[in-house]
Amino acid sequence: MMTNEQAVVQAESEIALLKKNYMEHLTPIVMRIHDKSEEPTLQELLTCQNLGASYFNYVENFVGNSGLLGAHANGKWVTGFAETCHNILKAVIVHTNFLRSYSTTFKGTLSPLEDGTYANMQRMTKEYLPKEIWEGLKKSFQEDNLPTTGFDYSGVGDMRATPKWQLILGLGVGIFFSLVVLILAMVIPNPTSTQFFIFRGVFSVSLSAISAIIPGFLNVESRFQKFSIRATGAIAIFVIVWLLNPPELVS
Repeated sequence: MMTNEQAVVQAESEIALLKKNYMEHLTPIVMRIHDKSEEPTLQELLTCQNLGASYFNYVENFVGNSGLLGAHANGKWVTGFAETCHNILKAVIVHTNFLRSYSTTFKGTLSPLEDGTYANMQRMTKEYLPKEIWEGLKKSFQEDNLPTTGFDYSGVGDMRATPKWQLILGLGVGIFFSLVVLILAMVIPNPTSTQFFIFRGVFSVSLSAISAIIPGFLNVESRFQKFSIRATGAIAIFVIVWLLNPPELVS
């Protein structure tokens, strides 16, 4: 079974191989154009397009999967990979303009233009690189009439799991203060209004801390002293316990 770390390393190796294949095909073509002014053939252009699309699209998909593999938790890695995405996006511009310059050679056989929006790589650079860097890249995309979806729309934020230590701490604190209030209720069966106010407040907080680890949602909507209150989850538990006064209801 491959670990997430091994999957990331394997993906980075695959990216390097795809880049190597793309550059090995493109370099001789560019050298012939520069040295001999020899035009590339249609087959060479189509191969260039396919190799470039394989390279760029693989990185684009990997950006989408890298978060699932936990790679974004490593600050140094994610910053370095954002810089890699920045360089690859610049290569996308060069690649597209190169193919566009030979649009007559394609003769409608296959469009040499955008194989994708590369929005994931754009979001990566926007999220983890300085503003002046990704804004300059966005401007280059706009000048060349390329999509800027990732720069314009950041996407939905990740749902972050609550750390286990927070759940354990909340449960421990909730149980402790619940027991304290129960013991005080037995020791002081007839508390004063001030004592009852404090007991109820502490009990509300302790129960809401315990309920925070219970999955599911609870919605509460109530009007209390001309105020409208809406709460969800653990806060809803607090509102229920705080607003309801069982002794008064019984009496």
